[in-house]
Amino acid sequence: MTVAGLSHNTLVVAAGVSAVGFAAGVVGSLCVLRKRALVGDAAAHATLVGVALAFLATGRRDLPALLVGGFASALAGLGTLVLIRRFTRTRDDAATAIVIGVGFGAGIALVSGIPAWGYPDSAGLETFLLGHTAALTARDAAVLAAVAGLALVVVVATLKESTLVAFDAAFAAASGWPVTAIDCLIVGLVAAMVVAGLPAVGAVLVTALVVIPPVTARAWTDRVPTMLALAGFIGVAAALVGVAVSASWPGLATGPLVVIAAAVCFAVSFLAAPGRGWIARRLEAATVAREWDRGLAVDACRTLAGGDEAGAFTVADVLEATCGERIGGRRPARTAWETLVRTGLVAPAAGTAGRWRLTAEGAAEADRRRRGVEHWLRLFDQDPDEARAMATFDRINRPPQRGGHDA
Repeated sequence: MTVAGLSHNTLVVAAGVSAVGFAAGVVGSLCVLRKRALVGDAAAHATLVGVALAFLATGRRDLPALLVGGFASALAGLGTLVLIRRFTRTRDDAATAIVIGVGFGAGIALVSGIPAWGYPDSAGLETFLLGHTAALTARDAAVLAAVAGLALVVVVATLKESTLVAFDAAFAAASGWPVTAIDCLIVGLVAAMVVAGLPAVGAVLVTALVVIPPVTARAWTDRVPTMLALAGFIGVAAALVGVAVSASWPGLATGPLVVIAAAVCFAVSFLAAPGRGWIARRLEAATVAREWDRGLAVDACRTLAGGDEAGAFTVADVLEATCGERIGGRRPARTAWETLVRTGLVAPAAGTAGRWRLTAEGAAEADRRRRGVEHWLRLFDQDPDEARAMATFDRINRPPQRGGHDA
C-alpha cells in the first residue's frame, strides 16, 4: 500500500520524525535563549548508558523502556554536570566536556560489550549512535509523538515564566519566581527531546536537532512565540526533507540527512535573514558608512565657509578636508560630495566660478550634526558605558532628542 508513491513505513517514519523535529525546535528555543545549548549535548552523550542499562534490566529491545532508561541517564548526566560546577573549581566548558566524554565512553563500552557477553536480542543497540529510522514501527512513532506532544503542552503552559527566566533570571528571582525550578524544567524538557530524538538522528547528532532550528529561527524574528513556532516548522521541514531524500536513496541514513537539511536552513538564514543576515548587515554597514561620510562632508563645508552660510569653498577643499577625517581614499569623499549636490545641501556660489556654498537646508543639517556630536561628547564624558552601548555612527548624525540621550 502506498500513498502518493510513499510506502507505509516511510509515512510512519515521516510522522514520528516530524513530531520530534517540531517539539525539538520549540523546546530548543528556550534552551538557546537561556544560553544552555551545550546542556543538550551533555544529555545526549549520557543517554547511551541508560539505553544499555535499560536493556540489561529488561532483556528486550522495547523502545519505550529504552527511552525511559536514556532519559534517566540523561538526567543523571545533567545532575553530575551541576555537581561538578557547584562543588569544584572546574569551568563550565571543562565540566561539560567531562560529562560528555565520560558518559559517551561508558555508553559505548556497554553498547559494544553487551553482544559479546552473549545477551540475546542485543543486536541493533549500536543504532542509537546515529539513529535508525527504518526500524521505527507505528507504535514507536506514536510513542515519539506522545513525548513530543507532552513537551509542547508543558512549554505552552510555562511559556511566560520560562521566557522571563531566559531573558533576565535576576529580575525573575527578585520578583519571586522559582528560577531554579524553571531552569530544571527547561533542562528536563531538553533531556526529554534529546531522548525522543535518539531513534531519529542518534546520540551523536541529536543536539543539532535541538539547537540548529532555534538558532535559524532567531535570525528572522525578535518575538519569542514567533521564534518558537518558526523553529518548530524548521524542524519539521528538516525532518521531512531528510526522510524524503533517504527514501529516494536508500543507502543514505535519515538522521544525518535531517541534520544536513537543518544546516542548509541555517545557511540560508545566515545569508538572507532580514536585519541579522550577512547580506542585510553588509547593506546596513554600507548605508551607515555613507551617512557618516555625508556628515563629515557637511562638517567640512561648514568649517570651510567659516560658519557663514554665504561663505564659499571649492570642491577640492571639501574633498581634502573630508579625506583627512576618515580612513580611506578620495572616492568615498567624492561620493559624499555628490550626495550633497544631489540632495540640495550645497549649491554653486553666485558670482564665482568653481566655488560652492551651503544652502539653508545644508546649514541646518550641519547645525543638527554639530549639536548631535556635542551631545555624544558630553554623554561619553558623563557616562562612558552607556554611551558605548548606545552609540552608532548613524545616531551621531542626528540631533539629540529632548529629554533623552538619543542623538
